[in-house]
Amino acid sequence: MLNVDIAKLEQLVVDLRTLVKEGLLATDIWDRATGLSLAGYNAQPAAVALFNQLTEEIGSTLGGAGFPNLGRYYLLELEGDNAVVILQHGADLLQGMLLNAKKVNMGILFSIAIPKSLEGVAKSRG
Repeated sequence: MLNVDIAKLEQLVVDLRTLVKEGLLATDIWDRATGLSLAGYNAQPAAVALFNQLTEEIGSTLGGAGFPNLGRYYLLELEGDNAVVILQHGADLLQGMLLNAKKVNMGILFSIAIPKSLEGVAKSRG
């Protein structure tokens, strides 16, 4: 059973919106086992399901190729000045962020927003 404080996850989403501002188009934090979003902004249920599957496939592909395991996050550059960052919060939680790459400050994203998200989810655990 997943043991997280949903209120703390929701506060993390609010803090993330304040930090990343208009660069954050959507975010979800979800349970990997069920694929259900626990907290989010402009929730994307289809994306949650697809990135859940994609993250598993990336992990098995890396292992099959003899590469090191996937770390805490990965970034995908998308068409139309968009980007997606997927964060792994242990084996049970994932977080996705859809970003406007022209409006997000990448320095703030990598030095503050991602570490703050990793720390915030860790603190939400009971």
